[in-house]
Amino acid sequence: ILDLSMAVQKFSQSLQDFQFECIGDAETDDEINIAQSLKEFARLLIAVEEERRRLIQNANDVLIAPLEKFRKEQIGAAKDGKKKFDKESEKYYSILEKHLNLSAKKKESHLQD
Repeated sequence: ILDLSMAVQKFSQSLQDFQFECIGDAETDDEINIAQSLKEFARLLIAVEEERRRLIQNANDVLIAPLEKFRKEQIGAAKDGKKKFDKESEKYYSILEKHLNLSAKKKESHLQD
């Protein structure tokens, strides 16, 4: 995006600096009109480029930055909570499985007695 912006600025600057190579001292009416048109086109390009930059900055400020903040704060916290929950669940299931295995062995020993 930065390269495009720089290219547009250079192009519009070259349009503004454009001058016809004339034989003699005076430019024709067509040459004057073309030169004025190129300068006006350069001003329009600069205006469009400025608006595009403002649009991108506004989109960044209004949309992208809040989404990144939400991702870091909310989703990151939820992922951490999920990891903690999964770890605790694994511990609980492991203890539960041990308890159930012990209970089954005790019942078998009681039955044999």
